[in-house]
Amino acid sequence: MKRFETAADVIGNAVRVFSPEHQPDRLFLLRYAQSLSIQTEFTALANARSNVEQRLARWLLMCADRVHGDHLNLTHEYLSIMLGIRRPGVTVAIQLLEGNGLIRANRGVVIVRDRGGLVAASAGSYGVPEAEYERLIGKIAGPAQGNLLAVASKANSH
Repeated sequence: MKRFETAADVIGNAVRVFSPEHQPDRLFLLRYAQSLSIQTEFTALANARSNVEQRLARWLLMCADRVHGDHLNLTHEYLSIMLGIRRPGVTVAIQLLEGNGLIRANRGVVIVRDRGGLVAASAGSYGVPEAEYERLIGKIAGPAQGNLLAVASKANSH
């Protein structure tokens, strides 16, 4: 990718956070860097200590947070890339989560049926980074909450 080029992993709306009209202040950027560092640390921890089913549960929760819904347009192939495993491993993990009534999977779509159950299935690998993000910056803004610029403005007022 070129410098300043952006790519989205799932279908949906996106908002430019850093635009000529809005330049976030230093404190906001430091808060974001702290949040990203914690998210990265938990990803490394989950990859090292969690099984595929737990990692998939975590990843589905994080994706649902960002698309603000329970219908996730995700293929097994894409999930295998994101989790760093072979596609058949994703299929088995999806079948386990589906068998426990936590999700429903159809071709190219995963539907979250029991969010609390997915949190439990993630075995502690989900929640801490999300709580820290909310503490430092605010809730991840979605269509019902406005755009990310509102989150940046809120963070600047802390």
